Amino acid sequence: MNFIISIIRTLFRHRWLILVGTSLFTLLVFYYTRHMQGGYDVKATLYTGVASGYNLESDKRTDWATVQNSMDNLISIMQAESTLKRVFLRLFARVLILGNPEKETDGITPSSYNYTYNHLKNSPHGPEILKLIDKSSEEKTVANLEAYMRPKKGNYIYEMFYYNHPFYSYNALKGIKVQRRLTSDLLDISYTSGDPGIAFNTVSILMDEFVEEYRRIRYGETDKVIKYFEEELKRIGKKLNSEEDDLTKYNVEKRIINYVDETKEIAAISKEYELREQDALFAFNSTKSMLEELEKHMDSNAKQVLKNMEFVDKLREASNITGKISEVEAMTDSKQKDSQSLAGDKKRLGELKQELNDLTTSYIGHKYTKEGASRTNIIDQWLEQTLLFEKAKAELQIVQDARRELNNRYVFFAPVGTTIKQKERLINFTERSYLTVLQSYNEALLRKKNLEMTSATLKVLNEPTYPIASNSTNRKQIVIAACVGSFLIIIALLLLIEMLDRTLRDAGRTKRVTGFKVIGAVPSTSSSRYGGLAKTYVQFSVRELSNSLLRFLTKRKSSGVFIINLFSTCENSGEEEVGNLICGYMQSRMLNTRFITYKEDFNTNSTQYLLAKQITDFYALQGEDILIVAYPPLSSSNIPSALLHDANANILVAPANRGWKTIDKQLCEQLMLQLGKTDVPFRICLTNANREATEDFTGQLPPYTLLRRLSYRFSQLSLTEKIRFNLKGKEKEAEEDDDE
Repeated sequence: MNFIISIIRTLFRHRWLILVGTSLFTLLVFYYTRHMQGGYDVKATLYTGVASGYNLESDKRTDWATVQNSMDNLISIMQAESTLKRVFLRLFARVLILGNPEKETDGITPSSYNYTYNHLKNSPHGPEILKLIDKSSEEKTVANLEAYMRPKKGNYIYEMFYYNHPFYSYNALKGIKVQRRLTSDLLDISYTSGDPGIAFNTVSILMDEFVEEYRRIRYGETDKVIKYFEEELKRIGKKLNSEEDDLTKYNVEKRIINYVDETKEIAAISKEYELREQDALFAFNSTKSMLEELEKHMDSNAKQVLKNMEFVDKLREASNITGKISEVEAMTDSKQKDSQSLAGDKKRLGELKQELNDLTTSYIGHKYTKEGASRTNIIDQWLEQTLLFEKAKAELQIVQDARRELNNRYVFFAPVGTTIKQKERLINFTERSYLTVLQSYNEALLRKKNLEMTSATLKVLNEPTYPIASNSTNRKQIVIAACVGSFLIIIALLLLIEMLDRTLRDAGRTKRVTGFKVIGAVPSTSSSRYGGLAKTYVQFSVRELSNSLLRFLTKRKSSGVFIINLFSTCENSGEEEVGNLICGYMQSRMLNTRFITYKEDFNTNSTQYLLAKQITDFYALQGEDILIVAYPPLSSSNIPSALLHDANANILVAPANRGWKTIDKQLCEQLMLQLGKTDVPFRICLTNANREATEDFTGQLPPYTLLRRLSYRFSQLSLTEKIRFNLKGKEKEAEEDDDE
């Protein structure tokens, strides 16, 4: 609480510093803002069509997340560094091309043109850059400036954009505000500049550059995708054609028309030949068995017929013709064969059968066998079975040859089928890839068309208008803010000083810094700050200090006198001056008082002083009642502990305008160790104190004016105290004190 009170009193004590400092700073701000002008606002509205516009890619439902993302992209593109760089180049070129130093042309004011031209002309590379300005074409000028701009120090165009130029810098152009209007398709663009022409042309150029930049970004990415898909379609299409041609070539090489149908036909033929082979084998075995059985029933005469050469030749011829007929009949496409040749063979076979019958008949001796069977029937049957046997053998041979040929066909078609399937599978995969890429290509084309439609919907709804009047300035707010800010800054500095400063200054701070109580405060007698009242302040303070010391003079010490010790921690602390003032006041009160000092009345280097037990060991009393002793500073000489205990009061004299240093603290700690637990009071007396510090002990000091009374009242935090206007009595009292 005491600390808070000390802070409040400090602020009140420096009230004039606070008021004067705040006033000066406010006047300074007011002076520098006297020519302050408001900026020129230019606004425009852009319709995007993102939320409500027609879209080829989306359905009837609106995806608000996508809409918000699209609007954010539009805002980001508009505020992007690349867009603002294009705006800067075009604005700079337009000012130099259209500007006129004497009159406004096309929205370019003379001030902006002169500022831009002079700034460029006076630059190191000004003449070189001026040659890049083509008065006939803004586009060529922008291209020249863009080619000249290089990211390095010393490049005028580069530095103008990235330094703090008021019109063309990136920091200035970042002041362009882009905001979506609620949840609509509208974007509000606003820009404020100190020049109306710059503000108008900046927004106007931004509208054009934004649309171009948007198209450049969106078309750039879709064109790259479309180009990629076109190249992929060409590559995959070429690969697909190559694979199809390879399959065709392979089918031609292997003579494959339709692999599936051909293999089905081969399987059917194989099944048919398998059945025919079984039938032929059955006929072959049956006829063979029948021949063997018939040969058992033949006699020797019949067997002799079988061995006849003519019979054998005819039989062989009949067998050959039978095999030939069987082979011809076994062919699947008989239309391709000669039907006359087949009929001739059958006719010849019939003739041979008749000849063979005639031969067998001429050799038969007996008509019947011993079993009773007719020999003629046996021979006929044998001949018939022989022909059937030859026919079955020929058919079996033909079927077996055909089966072997079919097996070769199986061996041929097996790897061909696998290869064809591999090639067809590869073609199918390539075809699916081609279709997938084709679908993506169509989607990219649709995307591009949708972007074209979206870009077409970007329309400036409200064109930027040239500002006529500037905005109202915030000069008043700046001055008020400067006043309040300077007031708070000064108070903060004072509070910081109050918390960190270790200057003793007054009783409260001294108690807080040192930890010791203060008995009084004496102002400087040589101070001219208070005019003729300085001596009065000293008298009041000495009177109060002396009265406080008299309260400690209750018991005489061993030497039979009342002793008051005065000492300090360093030189020139004012203990001699304080001692003389106290001695003079007490003598004025008819007290037998004497003031002695270490410089005149005793030697601090003598043995008597260093080993003294009481004051009489180094000083001869002369009948004094009160003895005031000024000892040397603690930093230069030690005070014997016995002298400290053999005193009524030990007073440390410290200048109020001096800080409490570490050496002072250490000396006082050693002194307190010397005092130990004693009833001798130890106090601090402040010298060179100001009036406020002295009033803590004396009360209000003159002059007793109304302003002084109010000041004293607030400094003591007597906020509700009733003020008494007894000015004459106070002035009279002050005059009496001066007379004394």
